[in-house]
Amino acid sequence: MGVLDITIRRIAPAAVATGLATWASITTLNDDWDDYFPPSSSSSSSPAKEPEKIVILGSGWAALSALRKCASPGKSIVVVSPRPHFLYTPLLASSSVGTITLRSACEPLRALVERAAERATSATFVRADARDIDTLHKKVLATTDSHRTQLELSYDKLVIAVGAEPNTFHIPGVQDHALFLKEAEDSARLHARLLHNLEKAAALIRHGREKDGDDLRAEIDRLLTVVVCGGGPTGVELAAELADFARNDVARRYGEDIAERIRIVLVEAMPRILAPFDERLANVAKEHLISRGVEVRTGVAVTSVKETIVTFAPSTPRDATPEQTAEALANSFTEETGALVWAAGIGARPLVKKLAKALGQTDLRGLKVDENLRVVGADDVYAVGDAALSGYPPTAQVAAQQGKHVGRAIRDGNDSKFVYHHAGSLCCLGSDNGIAQLRSSSSSYFNVWDFIGAPPVGPNDEHRAVTGTPAFLLWRSLYWTKLLSTSSRLSLGSDWIRAHWSGRDVVEPVLKRNPTVVLQRPPVESFGTELRRNHTIKLVDRPSTLATAAATKNSLNNMRGNDGEEGAIQENRRKRFWFF
Repeated sequence: MGVLDITIRRIAPAAVATGLATWASITTLNDDWDDYFPPSSSSSSSPAKEPEKIVILGSGWAALSALRKCASPGKSIVVVSPRPHFLYTPLLASSSVGTITLRSACEPLRALVERAAERATSATFVRADARDIDTLHKKVLATTDSHRTQLELSYDKLVIAVGAEPNTFHIPGVQDHALFLKEAEDSARLHARLLHNLEKAAALIRHGREKDGDDLRAEIDRLLTVVVCGGGPTGVELAAELADFARNDVARRYGEDIAERIRIVLVEAMPRILAPFDERLANVAKEHLISRGVEVRTGVAVTSVKETIVTFAPSTPRDATPEQTAEALANSFTEETGALVWAAGIGARPLVKKLAKALGQTDLRGLKVDENLRVVGADDVYAVGDAALSGYPPTAQVAAQQGKHVGRAIRDGNDSKFVYHHAGSLCCLGSDNGIAQLRSSSSSYFNVWDFIGAPPVGPNDEHRAVTGTPAFLLWRSLYWTKLLSTSSRLSLGSDWIRAHWSGRDVVEPVLKRNPTVVLQRPPVESFGTELRRNHTIKLVDRPSTLATAAATKNSLNNMRGNDGEEGAIQENRRKRFWFF
């Protein structure tokens, strides 16, 4: 007992110090010290003064960052969003293959609003879809359900942070047949499609009917082909996750024969993937993907999509001549696929386009803002994140910084010029691999980048490159700190540990159970679970109950006795199924 007591006395202070240091590091990294020590100018408000009405449209990085910073006494805040949660978008690729659960990537919006209400005069969440904005009378019109119940919200300050939606570039069939990776339900749909196709392919192979024809082999290959359109960070991370999923989990749970037939095709219309990164780092990522079995196609564009067929053609520049376009279309080709994931770009939402037109703006890709992130042509309206044309890339890093800037401006009642501080870019390439292009901070006495051997990259070698396992650990640790609650961090950490030791989640996230496959000659139904030919599985007639099985068999024997040939034909026509 004495030794244990001494050990605890020594360990406890170190544990407390480590916890405090971690908390301080996370707070500093996220620029969140004013959450705990707000400026004196925002900590008091005249009780006789009416609270300032703040309406925030959206529930993403920019919106939640603005909410956290503007919540202060004298502010009455209303958050309007059709999505009742904050979605941690960098984790969508992982949740699509079961590396993590969607619960770890989502934060309940009401919990975040409740925290803001503790600091503000009031904070309320309304699940609704903003449809129109009257900047003259300072009102927002929103609908709450399919019956179009309308709400009218008045504001003193409005923050437009509705983000963006996938841009299909008006390519025929993309909207109807492609899968996207923008929302939580998109991840669930992709996860369901992947597992559904795997079960169908496994059933076709395990039934041993592949020898019956080329059509069956082509169907198996189609089911096991995944096309990812878009060579940005989202598309690359998804392709890497799919490659790990195929090599590890599919091989273990479905068999090596299925894992070896999975095709992952990454398509990018530009000459190279990962345009935001230095070309040398992009080549590292490309070589790694190829080594993991991913087909990387650059300079190739998708021209049309049908339910199971994708048409490709060499990409052409925007100012291509008719002859160049005709030549590219002449070299087009088609492939069958089991899933096409569209991660090729984003476009403005209808609300943003509608307001931009009303304000006389000609560029409808977003809302034009000034250096303070105020919408040009509208009083007391801010636009942040992907909804704003601010000259910065549409990334979560930009959106979070802009949201914090606007939130502080509203809290302190003082607009100021927004200055973006780029910390770097990260991309996960699957298990134990990644690339990072980080801002370099030099010192005349000691440079940590030179110490660890990180080479300079970037247009003027102003950044440093980190690759491999260190970049992978940096990606995970940095994004782990960006989560908005301790419960989400614990949930994400446990998911990573589970995936490492027990494998990814292969439970299809669909409540309705449909037949995996129906074979016609002979007709056989299989439901999901891999079937193996052994003594416990046999083909039997489909009687209404087991009690009538013997009577059915006797009846068939009598039929054969009277007319053996006709009885055999009738028996072959009966529907059969796997009974076990």
